[in-house]
Amino acid sequence: MGTLDNRLYEWFGYSSFKHNQREIIESVLSGEDVFLMTATGSGKSLCYQLPALLKQGTAIIVSPLLALMENQVQELKQLGIKNVASYNSFLSLKEKKSVLNRLPEYKLIYISPESLQQKDVLDKLSRLNVSLLAVDEAHCISQWGHEFRTDYLKIGEARNKMGSPPCLALTATAAPEVRKDILDKLNMKDPVIKCDTVDRTNISIRTIKKETEEEKRIELIDCVRKLPKPGMVYVGSRKKAEELAEAIKNEMPFAASAYHGGMTKEDRHLIQQQFLLDEVQIICCTNAFGMGINKPNIRFVIHFDYPKDIESYVQEMGRAGRDGQRSTSILLYTEIDHVFPRKMIEWEFPTEEEVQYICEVLRTDDSHDVTRKRVESYGFEDVHARFISHYWEEWRNKEDARSQEEFINMVIKRRKGWKFNKLIQMEEWISNNNKCRRETLLETFGETLQSPAKQCCDVCGITEPLEDVDEAGDAGFPMMSWQDRLYALLQQQTHKG
Repeated sequence: MGTLDNRLYEWFGYSSFKHNQREIIESVLSGEDVFLMTATGSGKSLCYQLPALLKQGTAIIVSPLLALMENQVQELKQLGIKNVASYNSFLSLKEKKSVLNRLPEYKLIYISPESLQQKDVLDKLSRLNVSLLAVDEAHCISQWGHEFRTDYLKIGEARNKMGSPPCLALTATAAPEVRKDILDKLNMKDPVIKCDTVDRTNISIRTIKKETEEEKRIELIDCVRKLPKPGMVYVGSRKKAEELAEAIKNEMPFAASAYHGGMTKEDRHLIQQQFLLDEVQIICCTNAFGMGINKPNIRFVIHFDYPKDIESYVQEMGRAGRDGQRSTSILLYTEIDHVFPRKMIEWEFPTEEEVQYICEVLRTDDSHDVTRKRVESYGFEDVHARFISHYWEEWRNKEDARSQEEFINMVIKRRKGWKFNKLIQMEEWISNNNKCRRETLLETFGETLQSPAKQCCDVCGITEPLEDVDEAGDAGFPMMSWQDRLYALLQQQTHKG
């Protein structure tokens, strides 16, 4: 048994690698840039955790979710890997200083894109021996970075300041143009590219058209009643999440909860834990919920409102059936549902009048410090302030001949066009009733359907009832006995001091 196999067993308790893991890890260890697209639950985190422990120096893991960072840090510590930490807003000022002062002691540091851009943090990291830069949920660079979290777009600059360490970008779903965006933004040179299929053959896919919103609600209640639990219901607004959770609780003897970004951090964490422990069977949520949630037994995902692009749909429906057992994805829609996503896209960007106003104000101020907080001080909400401050800075760095106003409006027009095209692609997929839905989904990701699924889609036909179908799933990693695990943990603690 080679060194990698020994360390895999000793540190993580697995007796063999999953598909592609060894190849990815060997490429990372050899210093190559790597892009990995593979399903959630397939062991992506091991692809940076194991190399980080084997390489000299400190690995920087950029993650969009604070809760996910904390979970991974705690899991590693429970395995006996103590020299790991996170740096994020969960920490007190004293704790942040402690982490920064001890950076060379750690093998892995988990950090958010926003924290990575803080000058004192980046200065410290630039003096560190960075063994690896891993960017988890890398599709956010393209799908979130331009509008909601523009600090994603600066990860490539941060990488340069850290001495251009090897980079590993990881995601579960990314269409070809999104992959290109990720590689460009991270300055990845001749990367090793590994893309698994996005096809989840154990998930049946169907769309159901209704005439009215009320008919959609009735259909939703009927589906939730019949389908095996637990399950998730995706909606487009916070209000709707709360209304549907209440309706489900009133109609059925199942525990249901709403989850959205307007709730307190404590409430979100509580509901997440209750869902993970099966104390809550149904979650009615916005897209704020799901990323990084490791719950293998979700039996259905229902979209009460459809997402703005196919990548988001595939990610969200793919949260069902990670245990390999048969699961269901259902999308409900009416003819008038197209209005809401278009309003959401418009809302993501400042208007031309707002751009004109803020540019005039900032030019009058003769300001060289156009920060998000400065833009917010003129009455702009957070998302628009991030967007304006980021592209003002980009305009200045490029020394563009256009005015700031013209440059920012050009970016808005380009991004809106991209988003509307993605939305139209999603809507064409929904309205198609002639071609296999699975096949057309795969075409979006540059794939072809290799073999028909037993329970495919509403176009191809789906057998009922769900409970009668028994499809064995992937059993996952072969695991060691508890005696061997205990011995390995004791060995780890001795090895790491």
